[in-house]
Amino acid sequence: MQSARTFVLFLCAVFVIARWGSASAQTPIDIVTENYPPYEMQEAVNGLRGFDYEVAMEAFTRMGYVPTIRFLPWKRALKETESGTTAGVLTCAQNVERDRYMLFSDPISSFTDGLFKRKGHAGPQIRQIRDVIGQKVASMAGYESLKELQDIGADPIEVPNTLDGLNMLQARRFDYLHGGREMTEFMIRKHGFAGAFEFISLDRQPFHFCFSKAYPGVEALMAAFNAALAEMRRDGTYAAIHGKYR
Repeated sequence: MQSARTFVLFLCAVFVIARWGSASAQTPIDIVTENYPPYEMQEAVNGLRGFDYEVAMEAFTRMGYVPTIRFLPWKRALKETESGTTAGVLTCAQNVERDRYMLFSDPISSFTDGLFKRKGHAGPQIRQIRDVIGQKVASMAGYESLKELQDIGADPIEVPNTLDGLNMLQARRFDYLHGGREMTEFMIRKHGFAGAFEFISLDRQPFHFCFSKAYPGVEALMAAFNAALAEMRRDGTYAAIHGKYR
C-alpha cells in the first residue's frame, strides 16, 4: 500500500516537473517567512535576499510557479502554515509539535545550534544544552531553541528577536543566548557587536522548507520541490547561490 502511494506521488511530481520547460510560469504560490538573515532577508543587503530565499524562489520557478514570499512575525507565519492559508514557511527545523501540521522537504540548508555568551564570561563549562540549567539563559519567542530550553526545565527568558537578545545579553540581563550561529553572527556583524561575544557550539541541524499539511495537493507539491532542489544541486545552481554568501 505504501509503495503504491509513493508511486502516485512520484507521478504527480513528474506532472508538475514537466511544466518547468514552459515559456512562462503562471501559477501563483504564497509562502511565508520571517526576517532571518542570512537565510531570508526582508530588505536586500548588498543585493542579496538570503540563500534559502534564493533557493526556494528558484525551485518554485522551475516548478512553474510565481512565488510570493511574505515576511511576518514568526508566530503568525507558523499559524498561517498550520491553517493552510499558505503553502508553507521558509525555513524551519523539524520537531514533534510541527510534525502535527507540517511536512518537511529535503534539507535546504543547515544551522549550527549553540549558545552565545559575553566575551570573558566565567560560567560553568558547557558541553551540552542541559549544562545551562540553573543559569540565566534566553532565546527567541517561537523558536525551537526556546522550546528546547523549556523542555529541559531551564526556565528561559523569552526575548522578541535576536537583536533584542544580543542587546540584553550585552546589558547582562542574562548570561547565555541560545540560537543559531549563522543568523546571530550575521546580526553581530551588522550591528557592530564584533568581538563582544563568544559562541559555544552544541549541534548542527538541517533546515527544511516546511509545507502545510492543510494546503491542497501538498504531498505532490513537496515531491516536486524535492526534485527541483535535487536538480539544482546537480546543475550547480545551489552551490552558486551559496557561494555568494561566503
